[in-house]
Order: sequence, then structure tokens, then C-alpha cells
Amino acid sequence: MTLQLADYEINIRSFHPEKTFGWSGLMFEGDNRGFSLKPSGVKPITSRIWHRLSLSTSEGKILTNDTVSDPSKAPWEKAKRVYNGELAPKGRIFLKSRAFPNKHIYQYRMEGQYGGVNHAMPGSPEIQEALDFSYVPTLNVKYKIVIDIDRRNGHMDIVTYITGDGFPNCEAFIVGPGGQAVSLGVHVRKGAAPVSLSLNADYPMIASAIRLPLNNNGSFKGTVGDELLRRTNKQPKLKFQKITDWNYRFISIPANSGHCMLLEKASLKYYFDGLLK
Repeated sequence: MTLQLADYEINIRSFHPEKTFGWSGLMFEGDNRGFSLKPSGVKPITSRIWHRLSLSTSEGKILTNDTVSDPSKAPWEKAKRVYNGELAPKGRIFLKSRAFPNKHIYQYRMEGQYGGVNHAMPGSPEIQEALDFSYVPTLNVKYKIVIDIDRRNGHMDIVTYITGDGFPNCEAFIVGPGGQAVSLGVHVRKGAAPVSLSLNADYPMIASAIRLPLNNNGSFKGTVGDELLRRTNKQPKLKFQKITDWNYRFISIPANSGHCMLLEKASLKYYFDGLLK
């Protein structure tokens, strides 16, 4: 039976794991969570910006493309702000699809980006709506994703490369028919908000290359092979592991791992207490 070409959802999200951005981020509200594969736009999971697209591999087009900032507030505000219209974050994606009939392979090359501004800063909403820009630095993320579906051998190959400001944290995952999510990688933030967002350094944040065996309806069979690791270690054969084990490898990474918390926490006591835990 020939493998069906199905629809897949891809999520790329920027979030801050602490309750606030800390002193270097003027104590603006964060997302207070770790890495996750739970759906975007559904509480309690929030993100400073979440970018979600739905790819139809049968039609070779993007069905939906959403870029949203979950509500948040400045420390001097009582109510959370909702960013809509001209104040909403912006996202875009370009898709190029092609087929190789002799090899039974269908390829989808996606290149996109998203960006947004914290308009809780005084005067920023008015300037944005009047002049279409803000003095507040933009949170920028760019990505390239290539998906090859082999209908004869029944698998999907996904290569993911995500760059950006390096701040805040970033995570990416794909969801197949039936709702099974598979991590495409995570990134722990670098630096502090004012400097990192202003530099626009296009910092490498996530890079992965995986193979996912597929059922006839296009859903994931339950295993994943790390092709990037195989090539890095020059292994002759691709090894597979359970998707649950693969996902745990990423969502179990501490969301502040390797990050200097003194950039956000003013108290030395917080830093030393963390070392003793």
C-alpha cells in the first residue's frame, strides 16, 4: 500500500522560562515554564512569540500560518496586554515543493522568519501604529526546514536550522496525524534582552537532522533516527530510538542550563543558593 501524503504542524516558539525577564529585562513578565511539546496558544503554556504553520504534503502548500504573542504585562501595569493588529508580531514563510517520481520522494523546502516587539514600553504602541516601527528592539528568529518524504520506503527526513537573536529560549517541534509531537531541538538563551535583541547577530540556535518512519496514513510509527549524530560520529548505520526517549532528551534540559543568571537576578544570594541546590 502506498504511503499517504498527510498534513503536519510545525511549531517554533520563543519564551522566557522565568516569571520575569529580571533586572536586565526591566522585570517584564516571562512565561514561567520549561521546554515543552504542548500545543501553542493553549494555557498554561505561553510564549513571548509562537509561530505555527500547517503543511499539506499532498497539496504542496501551507494551509495555515499563525504568529502570536501571548498576553503579558510590564511591572507597572495591572492588566496584561494583548497585541493585535499593527502591534502583533509578524511572521512569514516561503515554501518550495517538488517531486522525484522515479525515487518516490516528495520534497518540501521551507524558509521563514518571525519577529515582534514588546510594546509595553512607553510610547511604543503609538509610534508603531503611526509610523510602523518602534524604538524597542525586535525579537527575531529565522528558520530553514527541509522535509523529504519517501513513499516507497515509508519515512520522513527533516533537516532543521534555526537562527536568531539568541534570546530568549527557543524550541521547535513537528506534530503528525494523531497528535504525536517530535522535538526538532531546543535552545537556551544567550546574553540579556537589551543587548542580544539589539545586535541582530543571527546566532545559530537549533540544528537537527532526523528520520521518522511513517505509517501508511502518514503518522509517525514511534521511532526516530538522529542522522546528524550519525554523520558527526561517522557511523555506518542509522540507529533508532523511541520518540518518547528522544523527546525527553530535550524537554528535560533545564531551561536555564549554562545561562549566567546574574544577568537577570540582581542578588548574589540567588546565584549561590542555586549552586547549592
